[in-house]
Amino acid sequence: MSLLTRSAAKVAAATPAPGGGPAKQAPTSGYSRQPLTPYLLLLPALAALLLFVYGPALLSLIGSFFVIPLSGGSWKYAGFNNYLKVFADPLIHQAAWNTLVYSLATIIPSIVLGLLLALLMEKMGRGSWLAKTALILPMTANMVAMAVVFKWIFAFQGGFANQLLGIAGLAPVNWLDEADTSLFTVILLGLWRATSLCMLLFMAGLTTIPSSIHEATAVEGIRGFTKLRTVILPMLRPTVVFVTVLSITGAVQVFEIVNVMTKGGPVGSSETAMTAAHKVGFEYFRIGEASAISFILIALLLAVGVIGRQRRTKETS
Repeated sequence: MSLLTRSAAKVAAATPAPGGGPAKQAPTSGYSRQPLTPYLLLLPALAALLLFVYGPALLSLIGSFFVIPLSGGSWKYAGFNNYLKVFADPLIHQAAWNTLVYSLATIIPSIVLGLLLALLMEKMGRGSWLAKTALILPMTANMVAMAVVFKWIFAFQGGFANQLLGIAGLAPVNWLDEADTSLFTVILLGLWRATSLCMLLFMAGLTTIPSSIHEATAVEGIRGFTKLRTVILPMLRPTVVFVTVLSITGAVQVFEIVNVMTKGGPVGSSETAMTAAHKVGFEYFRIGEASAISFILIALLLAVGVIGRQRRTKETS
């Protein structure tokens, strides 16, 4: 009976309706339900985002309006006083200026150098695997480990940089403990790493350009800088926008290399926004003001991300 019933159901489904159209089939309940497996797989990532990203951001926003004692007492509402203190603090002024200088000195040169190195690697072809490995290595290395190495290179006594100066007959320089050179040494490390990242991203972007484009430009006699300006850069605009946004967010959040190499000194000459927030919160114990600094940085980075996303959408549309 079950076989006859199934056959009859198939015949009924294949029989056209009286109006001439196909017969409507009842929805199968097994396929109408949304599977829970994708949501279960996303659950750990969503929990991590909530715990380590959105949760701290919300606490930073709430804490920026309170005076928070570390002794465990009750929070005291302060309104916008923490923000007013932050904008009036000379330490924050110096940190903001240093962050701006660091950003300008690392973002633009790293993008230019990264693009030039990516073009060079593409021109070298498959034989450039050793050079690619050496140039990508800074991006894969640990930031703290690199900061320790650079701290040894620029050490006043026994540092590699001063040894080279001694060979050249020049006096040693106290790179890390002088206000005129401390930020410069931090910038060198940041530029070294950022250039490696930009080169890798541009290499990925160059692979999206069809070979027919290169063949057409060769036939037309378009080469060198003219090809870069009229063909390569217009096709790399989405990649350039993405690299720029990523470089800005990385430069504004610089912390490890400053904390390891100079700790923001001497006298705040290499202090950045992140190290200033850490110092205000965990050395001066002004948690509310540190939360205000952190939320200002979060708002700034969100604005940069939104603008970058809009630009990428325009470029790809």
